[in-house]
Amino acid sequence: MMSNFKFCPMCGSKREDGSQFCKNCNFEFLVGNYVKLVDDKSENDVEITVEKVSQEEFLESNDILRQTRDKINCCIAKYLNNELILQYGEKYAETVSFELSEYISINLNSLFSNDFNDSFLEIIESLIHDENFINSKNIFIQWIDENRGHLPGMVLNQYRLPIQMNVDILKKIISLGLVDSDENKKLIELLNEYLDFESEFIVNLI
Repeated sequence: MMSNFKFCPMCGSKREDGSQFCKNCNFEFLVGNYVKLVDDKSENDVEITVEKVSQEEFLESNDILRQTRDKINCCIAKYLNNELILQYGEKYAETVSFELSEYISINLNSLFSNDFNDSFLEIIESLIHDENFINSKNIFIQWIDENRGHLPGMVLNQYRLPIQMNVDILKKIISLGLVDSDENKKLIELLNEYLDFESEFIVNLI
């Protein structure tokens, strides 16, 4: 019997009735039933009811995570672009690593590029601490834990790889050696906090 996923856990496309594969990304809907509620016990043996994360909630949280990551990366790229121009001039791409130069270039041209024109550090801090962003992380991780048995390793890797790339670039930025200033110290502080946030995903996707 096929799983009763109503939406594809990879791309979010609605599943056509009885289909074995997602019409958009070819994800194979695996064997197994989805259970909405599960009873569990606390350490004090107090009976509680734990509500499982629905597919719709997971897809919504995944969308919030992706959009917020894009916004954060856009603001980081804009801030870095300004700082590196001050430090090395317009041709700073010849000084920094290719990965970092590419990261800045891609995010300067993101869909959100025109939304942020100033106060990048304040925006980054606001996004990192956004309640919906934090809640979406918890929902995402819970859904992965609940459905791990139905998801092949390659699916977990498809979630993990973009986050791992983000972790790697954050580490490069932190070790970049920006000019010593209060603003750059604040940036590094925020990047370390964001790195911890992203690293938690990696642990739960291994």
